[in-house]
Amino acid sequence: MSRSARLAAQGLAVALVVGLLGLLVWRVANDNTKGVSQALKDGQHPTAPAFDLSRLDGRGRIDLASLRGKKPIVLDFWASWCVPCIHESKRLEAARKHYGDRVAFIGVDTKDFSGDARRWQRKHGITYPSVHDGSGGVLTKWGGLPIPRIFFVARSGKVVGELVVEEDLPRYLRQIAAS
Repeated sequence: MSRSARLAAQGLAVALVVGLLGLLVWRVANDNTKGVSQALKDGQHPTAPAFDLSRLDGRGRIDLASLRGKKPIVLDFWASWCVPCIHESKRLEAARKHYGDRVAFIGVDTKDFSGDARRWQRKHGITYPSVHDGSGGVLTKWGGLPIPRIFFVARSGKVVGELVVEEDLPRYLRQIAAS
């Protein structure tokens, strides 16, 4: 390959990389989607975004919208590769035992392999149902990474909070259980 052909190929490669970076910056700057997490920070209480996903245990699907009006929900976004998720999921498992049938606890395994997720649940003794969000599309609607992310949904379907400080868990649970 001649020197001029090599320079042309390098120039084309640089132009392609610059163009792709420009496209990425434009997309991020013009992303008008606002996840649930940001809406809560803005003082809003949005309706929980619907999803209909397969359960990890193979017992059908969970359609979040169909639960509206029936009972309040704790939504736990987790993955088998997430070390902090172990602690949070175990705390939620203990809370589930305390609240019994008054509050629904639902895990959303995200950006993960379903086989790894099932093994993780067994290993850590997590018994509340979880669904599989392999692509992370549902997580994105709620605010994206990082995980764990835990949201509290009132019986009405409105999201009342996100667990930011560990000590807030009992307060949010009492709040939604009373809804």
